[in-house]
Amino acid sequence: MKLASHQLDAFFETARLKSFSRAADALAVTQSALSQRVAKLEEELGATLFIRDPSGPVLTPAGETLLRHCQVTRSLEQEILGQIKAGGETLSGMLRVAGYSSILRSAILPALAPILRRYPQINPQFESYEMNELERVLRSAESDYVVLDHRLGRRGIAEVRLGVEEYLVIESARFEGPVDLFLDHDSADTATADFFKFQTQAPKTWRRAYMGDVYGIVTGVELGLGRAVMSRHLIENNRKVRAVKGFKTYTREVVLHFFEQPYYSRLHHEVVNALTSNFSIGK
Repeated sequence: MKLASHQLDAFFETARLKSFSRAADALAVTQSALSQRVAKLEEELGATLFIRDPSGPVLTPAGETLLRHCQVTRSLEQEILGQIKAGGETLSGMLRVAGYSSILRSAILPALAPILRRYPQINPQFESYEMNELERVLRSAESDYVVLDHRLGRRGIAEVRLGVEEYLVIESARFEGPVDLFLDHDSADTATADFFKFQTQAPKTWRRAYMGDVYGIVTGVELGLGRAVMSRHLIENNRKVRAVKGFKTYTREVVLHFFEQPYYSRLHHEVVNALTSNFSIGK
């Protein structure tokens, strides 16, 4: 059975853009024509690829499987075309990596910088997400690699341990702030609660305030607005904060995730090797 390329293109763009109308615009066809191509593909496969939800099309398990096939095929095409255009051995194509804010800028980007400098034809795309969004980002093909502080443990998703983040409590070195107020990213941030669960003598009561992102938390602590549970590597050379004694050190793994595939491009191998070799935290 051979799948028609125009049907696969219609499926892939719909999955990528999460919209039939935007996918139709991207392919310069009518929405009706695009919908017919997707419907014909579903008919030929004997499987539903999208759930037609009012908020937009949602991939089914069969759709996720087909999407990974499309990604592998496109990755191979990009690699071959890039080598032909460059006239030799080089790397090109899209590199899409998503992760949580405290690790993406401080560790992932520096680890990948050497291959991005060596192969400027690579088009990098780094995105920061909330921790609870990252599995969805991977499954919906918004990113090819996601980095989390835990293992997903999902069938068909590869896991590569990059290192370990070490957490401690920090406070301002200059200002006297409230000792019961802890600054977090947002209400869904579980770092502080998980840290205290690990402690034998956790505070009986504590309050929370939200600073928007990890760098906002650090600034808030510097200004004496409260304490925070923070990864050590983010404040090692920061003299405006200090560690609070009396707490046990708490660690979390840093884990790279990507879909298992029958074929991995040379770019993929270079990316994984760069991350495992150059990752500088908790080796």
